[in-house]
Amino acid sequence: MESEIQELLWGAGILALPLLLALPMRLAWQFWVGVGHEVSEYRTVVRQILDSGHQVASFSQTLDDIARNLRIPPTKQRLIEAEMLHPLTLSHFLLLPALLILPLSAIMALPLVLIGFPFMLFMEYLLIRQRLLIWSLKTIERLMHWQVIHIPKPHRGTREQRKSLTEFSQHIEHFNYVPQAAFLGLFAWLIVHWVLNLDSLVVELIVSSFLYMVLLSVLSVLNTAFEADLVFVDPAKGRLVPVNQWLEGVLNPVVGIGLLFLLGRNLLEESRDVGGNPVLFATVVLTLLYGAAIVGISYRWGYSSWRGERVRHDFEAQVIEYLKPLSYDLTRSKGRIDFTVRMGMDERLSAFDSANHQQMTFDELQNLPTVPKDTKAPKNPLKK
Repeated sequence: MESEIQELLWGAGILALPLLLALPMRLAWQFWVGVGHEVSEYRTVVRQILDSGHQVASFSQTLDDIARNLRIPPTKQRLIEAEMLHPLTLSHFLLLPALLILPLSAIMALPLVLIGFPFMLFMEYLLIRQRLLIWSLKTIERLMHWQVIHIPKPHRGTREQRKSLTEFSQHIEHFNYVPQAAFLGLFAWLIVHWVLNLDSLVVELIVSSFLYMVLLSVLSVLNTAFEADLVFVDPAKGRLVPVNQWLEGVLNPVVGIGLLFLLGRNLLEESRDVGGNPVLFATVVLTLLYGAAIVGISYRWGYSSWRGERVRHDFEAQVIEYLKPLSYDLTRSKGRIDFTVRMGMDERLSAFDSANHQQMTFDELQNLPTVPKDTKAPKNPLKK
């Protein structure tokens, strides 16, 4: 009995290692990204833009001038901006070692990634080419009595196109989606391990890898399409819910509660069985977790670089054709929050693609009128 409890505690301790390392990793990350007066001052400037609700691209010239005055190199400047635009949470720091060993880990995951790409193309065909995703979005809008609108995120615009694919700041953007993929991979293996209860670990890994690639393909296509910055409006409750966050709200509780249940069940079962080994089980779990994270970021990086722009562009065209959403600004100036319609989503995207993106200064940020001068609000169809 004492040996069972001891093995159970050792297994639980191994599973808790990522949690214990998360805080030191967070502190090390902050030092690596940058500390000091210059970095702090630049963060304050960027934070002012983010808090106002405007796009960073509208202040790119001013930000470049400030970075040069503070002697911050362009690569470090983009890294600071990426870390602020895509902040890392506790779940990211649990998996941060998988990001730090790139690109070696991506090369190791290449065979599985190549096998999984056909699944991803097939899911793209169903969801985008066959318009299954836009049909689902219309159905949700009709059944829930919601409305889909467009609110661009702060990193949208021409500034995001200046980053090199090899820069670490680019990996941060892709790494933002990795926790979902990593926990989904572990969830797939635990489901197979629990339901099939196979004697061969190799067979379990093959079956769970197949299930993981299918689930990851669906998730990757959805995340890429939802970069269109669509927002659900619930007038009855006065809520604005970004579509990608709504998807996370549906998926995360299912995967999270399922992981806790399956981990606890399997760990107890391993400690009670005569031939069980909780320590080995916990080691396999951590190995699969980081392996799924490596595969997830490799998928995300490869798919986003190869198909991401086209998938997002095609889905945006479908949204404009079938939903015709309006594009809004949600801005804050001197404590006052304005929710203002600007133009149609198609016009807003054309403005972002324009090389002559309107530049603003910080004086203009502090003295913005309630309704911007270039507002192109559509006519009210109820007025004759």
